[in-house]
Amino acid sequence: MLIEPRTLDDPAVLELLGELQLEYVHRYGGPDDNELLPAEFVAPHGTFLLARDEGQAVGMGGWRTLDGSCPGIRPDDAEIKRMYVRDTARRRGIARRLLGALERTATDAGRRRIVLETGTAQPEAIALYEASGYTPMAERYGRYAHTEFARYYSKALPPLRLATSSDLPLLQDIERAAGAPFAEIGMTVVADDEPPTIEELQHYCDGDRAWVHFDSGNRPDAYLILDVVDGHAHIEQVSVHPDHAHRGIGRMLIEHGAQWARDRGHRALTLTTYVDVPWNGPYYERLGFRFVDDAHLGPELREIRAAEARHGLDRWPRTAMRREL
Repeated sequence: MLIEPRTLDDPAVLELLGELQLEYVHRYGGPDDNELLPAEFVAPHGTFLLARDEGQAVGMGGWRTLDGSCPGIRPDDAEIKRMYVRDTARRRGIARRLLGALERTATDAGRRRIVLETGTAQPEAIALYEASGYTPMAERYGRYAHTEFARYYSKALPPLRLATSSDLPLLQDIERAAGAPFAEIGMTVVADDEPPTIEELQHYCDGDRAWVHFDSGNRPDAYLILDVVDGHAHIEQVSVHPDHAHRGIGRMLIEHGAQWARDRGHRALTLTTYVDVPWNGPYYERLGFRFVDDAHLGPELREIRAAEARHGLDRWPRTAMRREL
């Protein structure tokens, strides 16, 4: 299944929107009168997603930035609109996948909380949101705020976002700091290795394949960059500043990257790492990665391993790992 951005006036989206309005008529006695504009779902202020299974549209959903004058709405909120899965595609986890993709893209855009409005005639939706960590909001907003059937929910989003060009020197600083622990175990060649250049980091930034975890001052303290290798998503680098280690930040970034990969139809996540270093091989094993023998590598990953050997990184046991998605 692929989940990809589409415009609100895309033909496949319009077809699903028509089906959804018919369902509102069936459940509530009339359509949803909230007006949605295509411009509201254009980055960085929103996005609209279409889920396709074997080429067929099976679901959709979007988020937008609301007017901050709405009661209870914050400037960094994202509001979910028009979540829908076709009746013939339900009970297959598609709604949960769509919801995760909406949360991921809102997080990428720097939104800190996601909010939504649903209704009592949609118990399946309410169950999904509550099972996914959404909690009821006391505040009510919008056209249906004064109705008895409207219900409002919110969920905090993780402190992650896509990296920007201004972040890149800080990512180099994080990389240098993350190398220091290698010197403490005698791996000075690794500790002294230069971080990616600004140009290299910019390449990932331009492709929306670089993410940062940030502190309360919006300053990055960890980052992840992804590539596509042998048709799979590949972790090129994930580094956490030692001052922020052991807080689950690396895991948070990797899970975010895995969601990005699943949405694009990638079946696996790969990386290369040191076998015995505690914060390398054993750590990735706990996250579901498994060692891959060099004989079973694809041609692109094999070349990455060869380049690492030429660079002198194989002085200590090093290997590739893979996690199925």
